[in-house]
Formats: sequence, C-alpha cells, structure tokens
Amino acid sequence: MRRSALGCAVVGALAFAAAPARAQGGTPQAQFDYGLAEMEASRYATGCPALAESYRLDPHPGVLFTLAECENKWGKLASALTHYEAYLDLYTRMRDDEKGHQRGRDRVSAAQRDRLRADVPELSVALPPGAPVGTTVTCDGVPVGAPSLGASLPVDPGEHVIVAHTPDGVLHETRVRVAPRDHRAVVADVTTPPLPARVAPAGPRAETASPAPAPSPGARTAAWIAGGIGVAGLVAGGVAGGVVMGDRSTIDAQCHADRTCSPSGLSAASQARTFGVVSDVGFALGGAGVLVSAILFLVSPSRSVQPTASAEAHGGFVGLRATW
Repeated sequence: MRRSALGCAVVGALAFAAAPARAQGGTPQAQFDYGLAEMEASRYATGCPALAESYRLDPHPGVLFTLAECENKWGKLASALTHYEAYLDLYTRMRDDEKGHQRGRDRVSAAQRDRLRADVPELSVALPPGAPVGTTVTCDGVPVGAPSLGASLPVDPGEHVIVAHTPDGVLHETRVRVAPRDHRAVVADVTTPPLPARVAPAGPRAETASPAPAPSPGARTAAWIAGGIGVAGLVAGGVAGGVVMGDRSTIDAQCHADRTCSPSGLSAASQARTFGVVSDVGFALGGAGVLVSAILFLVSPSRSVQPTASAEAHGGFVGLRATW
C-alpha cells in the first residue's frame, strides 16, 4: 500500500523544483535535456533538480520516471520510491495508446518500487511526554504536523536534523543518521542547550548597520592607470621645467635692463612662457594622479580565491533511457 510522505520524508525531495536551474534557458525541454545529460554523467546533484524543475513546469510521465531513476542512483531512496509510485499511479490512468508510448517504464518502475520498499529507511519523530504545550517540530526544515508525530515515515539515508521549537522561542536540536533499511524512532529533545544563533532577540528589534559595499576589484586597475598618468604628468612637468631653465639663461644674455631683446631673446622668452605653463600643468596633474592612485590602492580589495563546493554521487545509469 502506498504510504504518505510527510515531515522528514520526501517532502524535501519535492523541493528540488525550487533549486536554482542551471540549464540554458528555462523551458521544460531545456531543463530535461540538461538534467538527463547531468544524470548520465553521474552528476546527480545538478541533474535531479533540473529534472524536477522540468516536471514542475510541464508534468510529463516520462520526466517523472527519469526523475525517479536519477534520485535512485543518487541514493535518495525515499524520494525515488515516491516518484516511482507516482509514475505507476499515472500509468494506471493512461489510455492504451498512451501506455504503448511508455516502452516498458512501468515494468522498471514496479521492479524498483518493490526493491526500494525493502531498502528505504523509516524514521518516526515524537515529543517527550513533558514537552511544553505548543512545542512544534521540524525535520530538515520541514514542519512535522501533529498527526505525523510518532508515525513511521520513509526517509532518505543520511543525517537528519530535528529541531523542537518551544513556546518560549528556544530551539533545541537533535541529529540522527539513518542507513538503508533502518527503522529509527527519535524523541525530540527539549532539554538540550538552546541554539543561541537562532534564538529571536527579546524586546524591540535591534537595528543593525548594513555592511558597506565592498570596493570593486576594478579599483586596483584604476589605481594603476591613475598612477601611470601621475608619473607621466610629473615627467612632462620636469622636462618642461628644464626647457624653461635653459631659456632663462638665453633671456638673461639676450635681453637688456630696458626690456629690449634680440630676436633670439624674444624667441626664448616666448618659449619659456609656453613651457612654463606646461610645467605647471604637468606637475599639478602628476601630483593629483599619484594621490588618486595611492587612495585607490588603499581601498581596493586584495585578490582572493573563492572556494567552490560541489556535491556529486557516482554510479552508472540503470534502467531504460528516458526521453521527453
């Protein structure tokens, strides 16, 4: 008999559809193609959510079967069992011509269902007799309703986090690990030390300052550019200043106290005025460029390597190749 999946069971698996889709484009076909390719490459952590998203967007029976196969190979046994059973339920309501297009998926699903019913672990979660009235329980972030407390429900193998939330706002955490074929009963602990990071603050909500936005990594590039401009300005100012000093000696030799100058003296005086302006502008621009460069270097972030995380399970693709 088909069992309901509540609480710690495969509700979490159904949330796959909300996972970020990495397929190019958001169409059901694109999600399916991407998910199938990832599945056949044993990248189930990305393939199964894409298949779930494809089925959510356009619920084809073949996609549901493929999702069950993906979860089965990923080790999400309770999730796979639920989806094999859902596929078989759809199959019984198909017309004969629709069944003919399934190409034996019903036989594969029935065989996998029968095997998984023996392998899927079960977990029951209950509250202790003295738990405060109004205490609520979640398992892996999914609320466990009062009717499900104490009921044995199918779960995926692995660690599960049970949190009891007492009416005083305190959270108490219990962790349990289950293996295939396990049947575990857990009483949520309401006496463990609370989780400080998750306790709601008392009184008015504290105001927290938003962190200042991190400077753009492009600031370091701009610093190099500003520095280059600054150095070029200083060099130009120095060269122009040297020309002015050379012209000054010519002016002193070719011009008299009555301010009369020879032609060469007049030319030197004109050139000195021009290069004097160039020298002043060059030094001003150079100083500003060096100052801006220094500031940008101080505020620009240092280059760091961001860690990446991936979760993959490995194994071969079993059963019939599912198509859209």
